[in-house]
Amino acid sequence: MYFMVRPSKTFLFNYLEKKLKRVNAAIGLDAASANFKNRAMFKTQKYYGLDINLEHLKNGLQKYNDQNTFGILADLAKLEQLPQNSVDLIVSTNTLYALPPDKRLAAIDNLCRLAAPQAQFLCDLPLDKEFERIKKMLHTNFKQVKIIYYKNIFSQIYEKIFERNGFLGSHPVAGTRPFRFLAWLISLTEYLTCKLSFLNKHVLFVAKTKKDHPDKNQFNLSNIRKINPKIFDLT
Repeated sequence: MYFMVRPSKTFLFNYLEKKLKRVNAAIGLDAASANFKNRAMFKTQKYYGLDINLEHLKNGLQKYNDQNTFGILADLAKLEQLPQNSVDLIVSTNTLYALPPDKRLAAIDNLCRLAAPQAQFLCDLPLDKEFERIKKMLHTNFKQVKIIYYKNIFSQIYEKIFERNGFLGSHPVAGTRPFRFLAWLISLTEYLTCKLSFLNKHVLFVAKTKKDHPDKNQFNLSNIRKINPKIFDLT
């Protein structure tokens, strides 16, 4: 269970943890993984953390130094070298919102292409003007698309109180145990409002099962250059 400084992120990561613990497929891809921040939630046989920052990948591999964890140095908008229809679980958190609209759409299109026939693709995004285009893109590629709205009015008010220039992580009060517990309590209200778009600022898409029944390909990276034995380089 996660007790984070933001109620909205507490809800998101506790939801993901519960969702991902049931997915024990072969290949998991953490898109924009930073230092493998989501690694503990993945129960796939192999985990690939993809990020544009090499130091983040190295730090992640230091923390999770096992035979089933790998890094991929790449730009989310440039994933043409990775095999399509090959990844069983794709997760992207806390990153796509920061990309300009054209790169965000390109990144999501790439991740849809990588998804295997029976894959699950989960990504969180702001509820902004690109929402409808992204929803349409996911419905075009997947048979099932579930939408979970979050960051409701209660989370917004709480986070606004403690934010400093939009950043809350280092706040001396919000980071204490009592206030993390308070943030967790507030996060429970997200379950009451997660079907209502008008009360929320963010959205989590959960897409399943590719349309058109494509054949599954192997996630074969043997033709991709390696920086070291565990980091592949697409740059």
